Amino acid sequence: MEYKYLLDIGLIILAVKIFTIITQKIKMPKVLGGLVAGIVLGPAMLNVVQNSSILEALSKFGIILIMFLAGMETSIKKFIANSNKYVIIAAIGVIVPLIMGTIFSLIYIQDLKTNLFFGAVITATSVSITVETLIEMKKIKSSVGLAILGAGVVDDVIGILFLTIVMNTGNLQLSTFVVMALKIVLFFGIAIISGLLLFKVFEKIEKKDTKTEQMPTYSISFALILSYIAEMLGVSGIIGAYIAGLVIGNTEKGRKIKGKIDLVVHMIFSPIFFASIGLNLVSLKFNIPVWGFIIIFTSITIISKVIGNGLGAKICGYTNERAIQIGIGMATRGEVALIMANEAKKIELINEEAFSIIIITVLLVTVITPILLHYSFKGKNENNEKELCNS
Repeated sequence: MEYKYLLDIGLIILAVKIFTIITQKIKMPKVLGGLVAGIVLGPAMLNVVQNSSILEALSKFGIILIMFLAGMETSIKKFIANSNKYVIIAAIGVIVPLIMGTIFSLIYIQDLKTNLFFGAVITATSVSITVETLIEMKKIKSSVGLAILGAGVVDDVIGILFLTIVMNTGNLQLSTFVVMALKIVLFFGIAIISGLLLFKVFEKIEKKDTKTEQMPTYSISFALILSYIAEMLGVSGIIGAYIAGLVIGNTEKGRKIKGKIDLVVHMIFSPIFFASIGLNLVSLKFNIPVWGFIIIFTSITIISKVIGNGLGAKICGYTNERAIQIGIGMATRGEVALIMANEAKKIELINEEAFSIIIITVLLVTVITPILLHYSFKGKNENNEKELCNS
């Protein structure tokens, strides 16, 4: 039926709300409710909702708006001042998972290309889920939140380069990297120039639009256009949305419209995004050895980021407690890992079973990480923001 998507959306929003109430009752993060709702409604369990092009589009819109809101919460001055630290945190947080994932995948299969893929696929962080958890806990503006967001941007660029490797396995040329690097530089050039120009434009709009009635429309439009340019140049759209949020959020009235956008996002688009992740799980039917590998690989996926990003944060002068929180926050995996797995399956680098292993691992990590992050902050005072190192 052409209109079944209406039923799907209705069921998703209702189920997410119900499971969110349950997770809040047991003092778990709200994000978990959305993920569980998707798994329950999807092919793995009840199979009443299946992923569709409409749900995927709404999900994409949801993640763009979530990252746009995260950008609005971020101070440009703090972001730029600590950019060198974000590079260090991201770089070490990629190297460690690559090595550990490659080595431990030998338990499953002894094939160098496949082993390298298992290492590469767990390098890319998906901070959108962490962002939602940090917003819920009101930690998005903390030093830990800023570090996760900053390192996440760098991490995403590295993830794009790994995706390029996967898509060109067996026919890898230096020109491929050069073209990709030029596209990334071009995007950031466009983003910075358009951001500076529009910052001035929005300041003028503020003077005329005293009630901020038009600002939400202009803001979302800018976020979507910049996301489109990012995707067109091979960069993740969420980076474009985040940069758009940085521009809007650092204007006086831009901060005041956040509540209007936030309401719509968390009522409709955020539930669809998180539920759609759970819908990707098709089956739970594996033999015991495969499930054993999934559990081990999931553990490695989380631990490798906690060690890698945590070590990077420690080098940058964060306390042990903050370094662990940053490592946990960077442990989430999402769209980049799923895209890499899908592309690897298309070129027959991995089989259907290996593809399913990646999907389940991403889902398990996505469910576990918000819980760990929630408990890592529990009872902690985040008022002191002075642990960033000066270099």
